[in-house]
Amino acid sequence: MVTFRLEERLSYRCSIISNRIARFITPMLEEAFQLTLITWRVMAVIGRYEPMSSKDVALHTSTDAFFVSRAVEQLVQRGYVSRTPDDQDRRRVCLALTERGRAVHQQVEDTINRIEEAIVADLPEQERAAMRMALACLDQRSAALIYGGAKWQDFFKQEAM
Repeated sequence: MVTFRLEERLSYRCSIISNRIARFITPMLEEAFQLTLITWRVMAVIGRYEPMSSKDVALHTSTDAFFVSRAVEQLVQRGYVSRTPDDQDRRRVCLALTERGRAVHQQVEDTINRIEEAIVADLPEQERAAMRMALACLDQRSAALIYGGAKWQDFFKQEAM
């Protein structure tokens, strides 16, 4: 079995990087747009995949449906997101960015892109491409843990064999 020290663990490193970026950008989100980190994440997903339901947003953000629902409500109140009944299923509500929401979304996306570009600026393009491929693979494999039906107990069963 491979042993990773804390500072080498994928989950730890990704969490630290994500938290640092979030701590850097959160004051701008709050001051300029009255957004929290969770409301921004919900807005970012809606902006990327709209129209979509709250359930879909929860899946894309790996966030509890309760928190997504609260964030959607705040975004609707601020005029960033609209809710409309789905034409196919009237029980389902579709979420989409409003014109105002699109403008804010674009401003924040541009800022985040500038920040991430600065972070990877010293990486040659070949390493950036390798990083994107590795992240896609890791994303897929981690999603399989949650959506593939595996349980944490399964990992102990594998060691016993």
